[in-house]
Amino acid sequence: MKHKLSQPVTNAQAGFSLIEVVITVAILMTLTIAVAVMMRNGFDVRQGLSDRARVLHRLTVSMEKIGNDLQHTIFVSTKDGDRNGIDRTVKTVFKVEKSGVNGDKLWFTTMTHQPLLANAYESDLTMVVYTLKDSKTAAGRQDLYRAETPVIPLDVKEEPTMRLLASGVKSFTVECWNGDRWSKDAWDTGRSETRGLIPRLVKITIEAYVQDRFDGDGQDQASADLQTEKINSVIYLTRSEEFAEIKDRDKNIKWGTL
Repeated sequence: MKHKLSQPVTNAQAGFSLIEVVITVAILMTLTIAVAVMMRNGFDVRQGLSDRARVLHRLTVSMEKIGNDLQHTIFVSTKDGDRNGIDRTVKTVFKVEKSGVNGDKLWFTTMTHQPLLANAYESDLTMVVYTLKDSKTAAGRQDLYRAETPVIPLDVKEEPTMRLLASGVKSFTVECWNGDRWSKDAWDTGRSETRGLIPRLVKITIEAYVQDRFDGDGQDQASADLQTEKINSVIYLTRSEEFAEIKDRDKNIKWGTL
């Protein structure tokens, strides 16, 4: 009985060597890490765009509210005998306060009030206040607040109850057009060169943080404050035509400076 000789083992039948296995695992690990980094970067980009879109929406809503109030600003000059008279009981005001720390503060009387209850003893005349106050949820940050009175109060110096309008606001700036340029000075219809006058144009600038800050969640607060979004808007006060401007208007002014 003859026995068959065993066939020699060739390289193709020997399988993978240790070096080949190590190289293959290294390649797979490299590809896995690369894919993970790409996915993480894509997630960060989408998250960043989502954060910016959310902040821009928040600022846009706030700006629309401010613009609507300003467009309906009402101010009765002390020189207006027809509407003022000796029996005047309604006081009006337009004031921009410059604090230099917590941003600007804007006071003015307007015609945008809507009563919450039907047939309520309230008019459309109101006084609104916009200002920045320290945040109650994020230490070191400020929020933009708005206040509104049911009627124009006789004492316009008293600050009404504030309601949150936008959180995480870095700055709130109000500039008034004085006739030939944007003025960064204060404005008060009750004193100095702006007595009895309201500006023709008002420029509002709001800057807010992109990332929200929360205490105690291990967040790097310094990096969270680096990214901001800013929007601005120029609002025309429709009832300002009857008032003179502080300075004579420059006939050669270019619209780009507005």
